[in-house]
Amino acid sequence: MRDLVKEFIKNEGMVLPSSFVVEIYSQILRFAGGFAGLIQAGSRKAGESAARVFKEKYKSTISIEEIPQLLTIFFQEAGFGDLKVELDGDKLRVEVIDSPLLRVRGKVESALKPLQGAIEGFLSEMLNKKVSAKVRDKVIEVKI
Repeated sequence: MRDLVKEFIKNEGMVLPSSFVVEIYSQILRFAGGFAGLIQAGSRKAGESAARVFKEKYKSTISIEEIPQLLTIFFQEAGFGDLKVELDGDKLRVEVIDSPLLRVRGKVESALKPLQGAIEGFLSEMLNKKVSAKVRDKVIEVKI
């Protein structure tokens, strides 16, 4: 699975310095304030799009049991950080161990809104059903 994700990121991704990403999100959050949900919505669409391209290009389907591994690999290879992902029935617990987003100024929950949205969109598309998530400190809880 890692090789597929690496190939996808190489062919479809865009490499940006983490300091650039941190600064952009810091500025957006500074001006967005209570509208951080808009960032989450945009990230959700981006996650859906990435999953759609991944599925089409690699004819890939995943089972719920493969989600922890897939999310971990995707976010590592994309440079968005290290995650610890655990599946517990119909819930997914995503602990953000390290991420450039954690260096964004402001509340951790707001800084992780882009990651929350991307995970919601990515999984919704990969599983062909709407999923929702909540952020508590450095943990994103996903109902799948």
